[in-house]
Amino acid sequence: MLGHFNSIIAMAANAAKQTKLPMAATDSPNLTNDENGPKKTTFQSCKATSVATNCAPRTNLLDLKWLGLYYVVYIGAGTLSFLALRNHIRGKKTNDFIDSLYMSVVTMTTVGYGDLVPHDFLSQLVCTGFITVGMFLFGIVVKLAAKYLVFKQQKVLINALHTARKMGPIEALNEIESIEIDYTKCIISLIAMAVHFVIGVFVLVSVEGMEIEDAVYCACTTMTTVGFGDESFSSEFGRMFGVLWIFTGTSCLGQLFLYVAEVYTDIEAKKLVKWVIASNIIDKKDFEAADNLQKGKVHGAADFLLYKLKEMRKIKQEDISCAMKDVGIDDRSVFDVIPAQLSEKK
Repeated sequence: MLGHFNSIIAMAANAAKQTKLPMAATDSPNLTNDENGPKKTTFQSCKATSVATNCAPRTNLLDLKWLGLYYVVYIGAGTLSFLALRNHIRGKKTNDFIDSLYMSVVTMTTVGYGDLVPHDFLSQLVCTGFITVGMFLFGIVVKLAAKYLVFKQQKVLINALHTARKMGPIEALNEIESIEIDYTKCIISLIAMAVHFVIGVFVLVSVEGMEIEDAVYCACTTMTTVGFGDESFSSEFGRMFGVLWIFTGTSCLGQLFLYVAEVYTDIEAKKLVKWVIASNIIDKKDFEAADNLQKGKVHGAADFLLYKLKEMRKIKQEDISCAMKDVGIDDRSVFDVIPAQLSEKK
C-alpha cells in the first residue's frame, strides 16, 4: 500500500510542515514511544541546544541600551524645559534645578504629587507634550517585556521538542513534570521592595519630619504611583533623595509585575509543552485504528499520515480523492474504516 502513495507523500508532508508536525520530515525521528529509542539523557542537559541558540534574539541588550538612552534624553529635556519655565511653575520651591529634575521624575513615573504644577498655557502645553512622549516610552517598555516573555515561552517549547527527540517523549514528559517553577526572582523583588520602602519611610521621618503613619502613607502612595499630593517631599535634600527613590521604587514595582507575569508564563509554557509532546506521541492504538481489520489489511505510513491530517482538519476528503484520482488509485483506504465523524466532532 505504501508504494501506491509515493506520489502524494510530498503533498502530505508539506501540509504537515505547515502545521508544524514533527513527523512531517521523513528523515527525522517521530515522537513515538519506542523501546529501542536513544539512551536517556536529562532535560536540563538539552536546554542549551543549538536549535534554541539559533532562535535567540541578539538585540535584547541593545534594546535596553537604547531604552536607557531614550530615558536619559527624556529626563534631560524635561529638566531643561521646566528649568526654563521655572517662573511659570507654582508650588513650594527649593532649588531651581533640583525642583525641575524632581518635577520631571514625578511626572514621568505618573506619581504626580501636585506640589509643583504649571499655571499658564505655555507651561501646560510643554507639560502635556512631556507626558505624551512619556507614554510612548512606556509603550516601548511594555513591548520589550512582552518580547521577553514570548521568546522565553518559545525557547522552552523548542528545547522541550528537541529534548523529546533525543530521549523520547515519555522520558521527556517525566523530566518536565519533575521541573519546579522558580519563584526566586519574585521573592528577591519583594525583599528589594520592602527594603526600599523602609528606606523611604526612614528619610520621610528623619528629613521631612513626618509622623511615622504619614511617612508610611506617603511611601505607599508613591511606590504605587497614586501620589495624592497631601504628603510629599518638600525639602531640598528630600527632593534630591526623592528623584532617585521615586524612580527606583516604581522600577522595582514594575520589575515585580514582570516577574509575576514570568512565573505565570512558565506555568502556562509547562502546560503547553506537555500538551504538545503528549499530542505527538504515536501509540499502538493509533496504528491499530489505521488498519482495516475487517479485510485483514494493514495500511502504511502514508495512510496514517493522511488520516492524522484529516483528523486535525488540515486537509479534506476532497483533496485526498482528487490526489488519488490523479494517480489512478481507488478512493478506498483507512477512511472507510475510521469514520469521517472523527474529524468533524472537533
